[in-house]
Amino acid sequence: MQKNQVSFIIVASLLLVITVTACQPTSNIPSDQTQAVEESNTPTVVEKLEPSKKSLGVDAKTCVQLNQTMQTVDGTSKIEDIYAIQKQLDACLPTASNAEVMELLSNYESMYKQFLVGDIDIDDENFNSIVYDLYYEGNVTSKQLATLSPRAQYLIGLIQSGADVRFRDLGEGLFSFDHDMLAMVNIFIPYLRNDQAAFIQRMAQDNQESFWMDASVTTTFQELVERATFWEHYIQQYPNGYAVKDAKSLLNLYRYVLFYGADNTQWTDDAIHQFMEPNYKKIMLDLAKRPNSILAKNAQLFLGFLALPDSERQTKYPVPSTDEDGYEIHDWSKVRYQLHQVLQIPSPWDVRHDRDCLNGISCTDQIDLDSLDVSSDFAYACPSAMQGAMQLEGDLQVWELDTESTEQASSCKPSNLKAYSQFECNLSIDWHQNPNIDIYSNRDVYKNVYESLEDCELALK
Repeated sequence: MQKNQVSFIIVASLLLVITVTACQPTSNIPSDQTQAVEESNTPTVVEKLEPSKKSLGVDAKTCVQLNQTMQTVDGTSKIEDIYAIQKQLDACLPTASNAEVMELLSNYESMYKQFLVGDIDIDDENFNSIVYDLYYEGNVTSKQLATLSPRAQYLIGLIQSGADVRFRDLGEGLFSFDHDMLAMVNIFIPYLRNDQAAFIQRMAQDNQESFWMDASVTTTFQELVERATFWEHYIQQYPNGYAVKDAKSLLNLYRYVLFYGADNTQWTDDAIHQFMEPNYKKIMLDLAKRPNSILAKNAQLFLGFLALPDSERQTKYPVPSTDEDGYEIHDWSKVRYQLHQVLQIPSPWDVRHDRDCLNGISCTDQIDLDSLDVSSDFAYACPSAMQGAMQLEGDLQVWELDTESTEQASSCKPSNLKAYSQFECNLSIDWHQNPNIDIYSNRDVYKNVYESLEDCELALK
């Protein structure tokens, strides 16, 4: 063989190797990225290189069709339908753009929510009693299970067989079905940008269980600090990253609860002079040493306030007889009022546009008051973020849904909110998109009131 022919063959072989290598899909995140997101607050930024769709031989329409298929899953579907979709995702995700991956993830989460509904009454006492025994004791009799709806029995069977379905304790003896969020996001993590992966995986990790339960915080003090520090670092690491506004909302929420506690969860004694547990002080001292941290500044101020004698507190932070809304400041709440003066951390529940960031892998609008025909007086009477006492400056006429009469047809009748100002309430929306105020007596809705007769009558229909 001539020398020129040998050279030509070698060059051709090298070109073939380079061409084949270039056609292989490039992973967005290293194989250990999932672990890195969980264990480190400083994931390395790795930009995704889009693979060639032709080289993988997958039609781009597959992803579009898959989105449509996921929307057909409902409370009558079987787990095999979801397994089939998961197999299609394995083929689709390597070829999808970042926007397509995010759309598929959103639809997948919605699909699972639809899958977990059906002929299930989560307010049913028998259902909650049986699930309580399953959740906390681990077993019930087949006779007990037979009293549940067929769908509830089917979903419980999936949990027992190890499927991506789980129970969710809602507090106050109520339970629902939920999907395993970590199992869900792990399907998508390799195809997301680092800022997206870090955000979504942390949300899945933290929201596997309810954060609030019976006016208490379910996390430990240490875990609460870890959540707050994670979101503070995320904002610093990705100032223009995925859902950074929601990350700031989460930081604000956890920061507020960290220093003020909750109704049934306090980290210090009532006088805010001593921590409830000795290790809380060490955790707070460590937090105060964080560099370039608003949490550290808050911790320093908190520790300084903790050490102040009552006499010095009153001199430095005098407490008026009434607050900004004219309500009397009682002795038991004076120290809380002083702490608010020290820290100046805004309450997350004072935000009009409330975002729910505690029940999924993304934050969702609970009620957008600007998109609804709701007067400011009606909305202010009952803050939407959580149940709370009425805040009324005077009578506010509303329309009450009367469904208790047995002698005549149900009707809407005029009433006023001041009559219920001592009750707890919640501003919500029914399926007609009509805003109403649910008035609670103990744990049950006592009354539903509407701002206008038209809204009330529409709800009545």
